Formats: sequence, C-alpha cells, structure tokens
Amino acid sequence: MWSTTTACFITTKFHVHMVNKLKSPQLRLHCASKDDDLGYHNMNENEDFTWHFCDSFVSNTLFYCTVQWKNKRASFDAFRSKKSDECADATCYYEIWEDGIYFAGGNNQRIMQKKYDWNN
Repeated sequence: MWSTTTACFITTKFHVHMVNKLKSPQLRLHCASKDDDLGYHNMNENEDFTWHFCDSFVSNTLFYCTVQWKNKRASFDAFRSKKSDECADATCYYEIWEDGIYFAGGNNQRIMQKKYDWNN
C-alpha cells in the first residue's frame, strides 16, 4: 500500500483502490496529485494498487489517474475533495474492465457502477 501520510489529525483519511480486472497484457497505471506522484505501475489481473492520504485542510485534494491497456487509454479523477461523499467509509474502490472503469464507494456490499469509458 502506498501512503502519502501516516496519521490524520484534523481531516479524514481516505483509501483508494485500483483493481485490474483485465487479462493479459498488463494494465499500465499512473496516479498523482499536485503534491504526490504515485509512479507508474504495471498491473496483472486482479492486482490491487492501493494508497491512502489525508484530505487537505481546505478540502482541495485531487488525485487523477491514467490507465492504458492494449490500444485503450483513459484519464480520470480518482478522488476530488468536493465529491468525497461518494467514498462511503472514506474508501474509493475502482475496477478497470474491458468496457470501462467502474466505481463503488465503501467497503461493504460494493455495487459497482460504470463511471468512465475508455478514450479510444
């Protein structure tokens, strides 16, 4: 798990999961914020790249991601403070499938909904 912090004293600590549901070849993932570049990751099927962080005091945190697989590519906001209520239990959960990127907020009874399409 990638961590941009150890403890949150004033703000909420959020967890973001990116799970590759694609078969070979590997998915290429890159996520970053203004302050933290989480690097490039080549992910196998069912691999979960997870990071956690504290929301900023002024609630302006933004993490964005780019995913690439075969000839497909998508870029999207993985976390935005102004929409943090979508992440129930302070957890944002994404799955990357052949037809797009799916999202569910929270750990309990995940109901995945398609959120983003690939940009072919």
